[in-house]
Order: sequence, then structure tokens, then C-alpha cells
Amino acid sequence: MLLSENINFGLVRVPTMYLVLSIGFVFWIFVMWYEARKDGFDDERFLDLVVVSTLTAALFYYLFRLLYTYISLYRPNNPLLLVNYEVMVSFIALLGAFLPPFYFSNKRRWSLFRIFDIYSLAFGFFLVFVSLGGYLITGEMNHLWVAALTLVFYLGVLRFRGYRFVSGLVFSLFSFYLGVVVFVFFKSPAYLLFSGALFIIGLSNLYYRSKKYMNTRNLPKEFIELIKKQLVRKEKELQKEQASLIKEDPYLQSGRTESNSEYMDEAILEDTRKSVADAQASIVQTMLIEVKRALAAIKIGKYGICQVCGEPIDKARLRAYPQATTCLKHADGE
Repeated sequence: MLLSENINFGLVRVPTMYLVLSIGFVFWIFVMWYEARKDGFDDERFLDLVVVSTLTAALFYYLFRLLYTYISLYRPNNPLLLVNYEVMVSFIALLGAFLPPFYFSNKRRWSLFRIFDIYSLAFGFFLVFVSLGGYLITGEMNHLWVAALTLVFYLGVLRFRGYRFVSGLVFSLFSFYLGVVVFVFFKSPAYLLFSGALFIIGLSNLYYRSKKYMNTRNLPKEFIELIKKQLVRKEKELQKEQASLIKEDPYLQSGRTESNSEYMDEAILEDTRKSVADAQASIVQTMLIEVKRALAAIKIGKYGICQVCGEPIDKARLRAYPQATTCLKHADGE
């Protein structure tokens, strides 16, 4: 063991794993915020969803803990006690975290599958951190293997997500991956039950995704070719603009002094230019993601289908805004 099981803060003894979970949880929130921002979601609104999901997960955990304690004391023969407590409490907490997106996606016209993809990526990063902490505390190689494999899986998914993976696929892949990890490394009956549940969830998501949202649309070949040329040209323009904005970043200019405190007016002007440059860069990045998504949709034959409701996007909207991946009704969800 590289870390002790408990850390003493004066007279208070805190389990080291609690600290690992707390730090991992902070990173979990950060990854969700970062991926949501990169995916074009409104920062503040998505943060509301993260907070609600966290509170819901905590509430489910607390209620299940009370229920489990009550059953242990007054119903010792209940079949629920045969299931591993850690497995059950993990499943219940995850269930609590994944319920709020259903409400938020409906209220704010967001793609539920894109939200689940972001949650999966964040949980993957969290799992890497917690598994590594588990290895450092217990010394068990299973934890190290899980951390290493999850990191490889996480980086691989991150590499192709957004323009080669359709929305919802990341969530299913991650469910399958977790199912395999649980099956291989934790072979108790309770964990096998958990593994089976993960496979069912992943398959159900794929089925629902394909049934409701994976419609194909037969647009004229000439129209598709025209749109594709426009998108490729737009992609190159945005990439050039992105590179230009990086060069114009006042904080990256050669000869810039470390501190402008002696020249207050220049410092204020520079900060203003920096804020404007960051805002422009964010807009360009969002547009570039939209263009790549549209090109990916053309490649797999799904261009012109709204990612939120699955209905065809009006051709007039596609002509005016070729990178559109939602219909006009759900345009604010992009």
C-alpha cells in the first residue's frame, strides 16, 4: 500500500478513499462542464443539470442507505441483503444521477443521447481516478488494471466522439465496457448481476436510439454534393480563422511583458482584447464542431435528420445553414 487507509487531520480521522472520491467527484463535474461546453451546450444551464443530478444521486444514496439499514435490523431474511451492498448503492446512485436528464432534455429541447454521452465520459474519468486511488490504498492489481483499461477506452472514445460516433453510441459503448470490466475482474454473483444489467441498459439504448432517431433521408445526390462542398469550404475557413485568432491572442504576442501593472491603461486594453478574442474563439470552435457533425452525418447517410426529434430538417434551413443538425423547432438545443 502506497497510501494509508486513513488520514489524520488533528483529532479527526478521515478514510483516504473518501478524499479520493471527493477529488474524483470534482474532476467528474469539470469533465461534464468541459465536454458540454465543447459540445455547444449553454454553460450555466448545463451546470444546473449537473447540480440537480448530483443532488438526486446523493438523495437516492441516502434513501437507499436508510432502507438497507432498516432491512438489516428488522428484516434480516430479506433477499435484498443477499446482494452486495457496494454494487447496489453504486447502481442506485447512478440511477439517481441519470434521471434528471430526462426532464432537462424535454424542458430545454436538448438531445438526451448527447447528455448521456457526456455523463459517460465524465464517469469514465471519475472511474480512472477512483480505481487508481483504490490501487494506491489497497495494493490490489485489479484496481490498477481497471484504471489503465478505462483510461485507454476513455481516450479512444474521446478521439472519435463528435464526428465519427453518433450521439448515444458512447453511452452504450461505455455500458458494455463497464459490463465487461465487472464480469472479468469482479466475479461474485452480485457483480455478475450488475454486469448483466449494464449490458441490458446498453442494448436498450442502442435499440431506442436506432428506432426513434436513426432515420435515413433520401435527399437528391446533387443537393448533398453541393452541401458537402459548402461544408468542406466552411471547415477550412473556420480552421484558418481559428489559427488566426490564436496568433492574434494578445497574451501570446511576442515581446509581451510578464506584468503590465505599470501601465494600467494598456493592461485594461489588453484584457479587453483578450476577452473579445476568447469569445470569438469559442464561437468559431462551436461552429467547427457543427460543421464536422454535419459532414459526419452526410458520411453515414443521416444528414437532414434532426438529432433531437428525428424529424426531417426543412431543405430551406439546410440551404441557409448547411451545418444544421436540428430542425428549426429544436435549433436552440444545438
